[in-house]
Amino acid sequence: MSKILIVCPDEKINRDLTELLSGVGYEIESVFAQEDSIKKAEEISPDIAIIDTSSPEINISFICKSLKLKNTTNDTQIILLTSSDSTSEDILVGADGYITKPFNENILIATVNAHLRIKKLLDILYTNNSELAKSLYQLNVLYSTSSQLAGTLDKKKLIDIMNTGLEKSLNFSLCLALIINEPENATLMVNSKHPITLKLEEALKLRAMVGYKNLFENNELPFDLSIDNIKTIKNFDEEGEPLDINTLVWDRLFAPISTSDMFFGTVEIIRQDEFTGEDSTCFQTVVKQVSLPLESALFYEELKKTNIKLEKLEKMKSEFISIVSHELRTPITSIKNSLDMMLSGRMGGINPTQNNFLNLAKRNLDRLSIIVNDLLDLSKIEAGKMHYRFEPYNIVDGLKFVYSTFEPIAKKKNIELSLNTEKSDLIINADSGKIEQVLSNLILNAVKFTPEGGKILINAEKITSDAVDSRLISSVSEEKNLDNVDFEGDYIKISIKDTGIGIKEEDIHKVFDKFQQIESSLSRTVGGTGLGLPIAKQLLEAHSGKIWFESEFQKGTTFNFIIPAVKLENKKMS
Repeated sequence: MSKILIVCPDEKINRDLTELLSGVGYEIESVFAQEDSIKKAEEISPDIAIIDTSSPEINISFICKSLKLKNTTNDTQIILLTSSDSTSEDILVGADGYITKPFNENILIATVNAHLRIKKLLDILYTNNSELAKSLYQLNVLYSTSSQLAGTLDKKKLIDIMNTGLEKSLNFSLCLALIINEPENATLMVNSKHPITLKLEEALKLRAMVGYKNLFENNELPFDLSIDNIKTIKNFDEEGEPLDINTLVWDRLFAPISTSDMFFGTVEIIRQDEFTGEDSTCFQTVVKQVSLPLESALFYEELKKTNIKLEKLEKMKSEFISIVSHELRTPITSIKNSLDMMLSGRMGGINPTQNNFLNLAKRNLDRLSIIVNDLLDLSKIEAGKMHYRFEPYNIVDGLKFVYSTFEPIAKKKNIELSLNTEKSDLIINADSGKIEQVLSNLILNAVKFTPEGGKILINAEKITSDAVDSRLISSVSEEKNLDNVDFEGDYIKISIKDTGIGIKEEDIHKVFDKFQQIESSLSRTVGGTGLGLPIAKQLLEAHSGKIWFESEFQKGTTFNFIIPAVKLENKKMS
């Protein structure tokens, strides 16, 4: 029922207005003095106030302002009752309408009804504006929460961000987030405005457990959880009267924290004021927002654990390889010395059959020695313990030495091995032994994988940085952004081109992998550890060099590498 306040010192007019308006169904309160009107307005919050302006004891401007200010959520419509001969405009300040005396009853009722309709429309507008402002605020909180959630993979921070978002948008009194990593590790995070009693804490643990089990009804639970396994973390904003067990009768919103594949826990918020439908939508949205980052955070944690395990295994493997290789070196050296002495005849004569078997043993021992040395080199490189002695070095000398080493082996396979250098001195700053090891690995590979009657060409030249094709390097390298790398100065480029078996396109990415040999009948025949190319790559990178290759299956392969050249005027040959 609409409430009308009548302020009129004239008893007859006051009584007439009261009888007239109460007779058509309005709730009427009437006063005679200005002071009484303010008090009564505070008590009843009237929809309409009818004020008689004829009394000099009533300050119309003051009473209008007071009624408007006192009713911030209920905009009282003010109708002034004025004399027909009144000429003052001041009395209309702050009023919404007026009626002249003597008044016509029908006009008065019609005027009151019209202002009540205006009042209702204003109330609707106020409510809609309030809801719109609230919705805009919640949207802003949702956006801010989403941005923060995307910025971390820490599970505790994710839950804290969710709690903050819920508190800002829904102004809860209590928030319970039950986070389950595993059955023996469940945490109930309690965020509240005030401290909570021990009794309430125990009740909240039980409530979280019941809510979790009710989610799945007769289905199998993701975790067989016990209340004794739940530890509590409490946070409250300010000191004050502790929240007690009676808090549990307040309104609540509850939801699981989960994705389609994973379940993380539950969240519940409680407050004394009733939640609206929009509040429920906002709550569900915030909870859904945190679910996906939580899944990513869990995967990230698993990935970190796996990486730690892999690093330990890699370290154990490297240590094992290093220890075994060192232990093998001593007996290999002893056996090699014994075989050399027997084959030299110093231990007595040997017949041809014995000589053949001893030479076979020596060849296999040499192969074993190469494998052991490769394993040792690899373990040193990976441990960062490989030592380098850099000095100006003419790589042509190294090429000639390695060429002379492998030329007899190539001839045995009827392979034409040739060396082409544009100059007699191509100077680099390098550890000569390591560079000769790289050259040996590459040329040995070419000899091993080139069938009889094939050709191998070794070429050495000096090139400018403009001639370095970073696209070719990046196509077979782990570094995929070499197009943006500036190669400066001059380089020495070495190429080993063969007419061997080549490399299939699907095997290109495996070439520089450790313990990897490209599968073919020939590779199985020639054997090897598959460490030559990975070692060569890492040795070259230690010299600020790059290695790459071009290959066509069944037609051949060309391995190339570059190392920065030393300017001739700065070289100091020793």
